[in-house]
Amino acid sequence: MLKKETDGWDISVCGLNCAKCEILLAGQGDEKSMENLLGFFKDLKPENIVCGGCRGPLDRHWSADCKFLACTKRKGLTYCFECTEFPCGDLKAFASDGPPHHRKTVENMKLMKEIGIESWLKEQKKSGRCVFCP
Repeated sequence: MLKKETDGWDISVCGLNCAKCEILLAGQGDEKSMENLLGFFKDLKPENIVCGGCRGPLDRHWSADCKFLACTKRKGLTYCFECTEFPCGDLKAFASDGPPHHRKTVENMKLMKEIGIESWLKEQKKSGRCVFCP
């Protein structure tokens, strides 16, 4: 799904909104995001904060070795929820690794699968429920 089609949303293969990711924003010059990241990752250098989002080139991807990105590409899928193994063990582990926005991925993708991405986006914008709303 292209950014222009989703009005401030860029849904990654695992269900995160890349358009609101501090890593992507910092890499594009957002000073507040850069400050937050450098405060969180003590050994991180600003020049190493580079990401073009899940749909961008791998040489500009924060997690170029992302299991979900590799898996969906190998299977010819756009999103994890399109897979017959959804939600897989790796995705469940990701959803339970701590960060609040990771916890929402499986829940959000189950609903995306059920009602479709466009309907899901409309619902999120209307209700303001999503932890990574634009």
